[in-house]
Amino acid sequence: MGLTHRLKNTTAALRHGWHPVARSGEVADEPVAVRLLGDPWVIARLDDGLAAFADRCPHRLAPLSAGRVDARELVCGYHGWRFVASGDCTAVPALGPGVPAPKRAKATPPWGVVERHGLIWLAPAEPFTDLIEIPEADEAGFDSVWLEPSRSSACAGLLADNFLDTAHFPFVHADTIGAGEDTIVGPYRVTQDGDGFVVQMEQRVANPEDPKVATGDHPLVQRRWSTYVYRPPFMLRLRLEYPDAGMINTIQFCLQPEDAGSTRIYTRLLRDDLGGDAARRAEAARFEQAVLDEDLALQERFDLDGLPLIAADGDPAEEVSIRADAAGVALRRALASLVDQAARLPATGSGRSAGGRDRPLTAARRTEFRRTKIR
Repeated sequence: MGLTHRLKNTTAALRHGWHPVARSGEVADEPVAVRLLGDPWVIARLDDGLAAFADRCPHRLAPLSAGRVDARELVCGYHGWRFVASGDCTAVPALGPGVPAPKRAKATPPWGVVERHGLIWLAPAEPFTDLIEIPEADEAGFDSVWLEPSRSSACAGLLADNFLDTAHFPFVHADTIGAGEDTIVGPYRVTQDGDGFVVQMEQRVANPEDPKVATGDHPLVQRRWSTYVYRPPFMLRLRLEYPDAGMINTIQFCLQPEDAGSTRIYTRLLRDDLGGDAARRAEAARFEQAVLDEDLALQERFDLDGLPLIAADGDPAEEVSIRADAAGVALRRALASLVDQAARLPATGSGRSAGGRDRPLTAARRTEFRRTKIR
């Protein structure tokens, strides 16, 4: 891999990852069209389970998302061909009842599709890592608040880098969380954790969401213990503990690289200080959206088609990194490792890498990855 290599939203190695493609509530009784890594997919609930296929009927390549769900089958809207969750075609109306479909009449499923953490995830090829864990979702006292999904022209790698970066707070977030923050970023710890990593740091930051700031009982700038958990390719959990205010704010960021110039952002807050109050939940979502909008406004102005990666032999020629960028450097190396791992897979006769859809999914594995778990 050259030093100037960039990870784009359509880089083939990203097929070996779990990607969010929809909020759970976005997929109901009808098929839903989504895009991932530049490819069209359709998601549907068949026979009380999830199914996903490349969004092209094998007959005349019509979008299956233009069809309908009939119990356990997805029915193509063009000629009525019927497909079950495995992709097998069960009926071709033009052939008449009882006539078997052609052997090649199969819809193409991904390696796996699963519902977890309030999202529907799709892995086109066998993923190298597991889904991220969100332990706060099971802890008593935490309220869960989703933001409406956002979309950006910035690539997923750049957005993930932004979410891990703290040196930009006083500049990009001067009107929100960066108010009054010191521009100096002290040393912090980055620990490898499987194919991802964990970042831990102690900071002094503005905490305008502490109710006692308004009364004058607490200062605006407070201590914060931050723990960032990253799983490739684009799954992040940020746990922010404010010991002076006695509150924990965890943010789940998951990114969907739709196309070369489009990334969908899923953001969820898990807070232990809201007490189930609907007004406070709405205000927390409003404030977090304001912070996210500040990030996206700047990211939209980047003129980069991908995230510059770091090979094992040094820094990329087009970027200069400093001590404060330790988390971003770890991100670039983790994603470079994913690219290298995909490149080492043996080629198959069809030209796809091993572990992709050329390897049939066993019935047991299909069952495992279609379990419905909504948190």
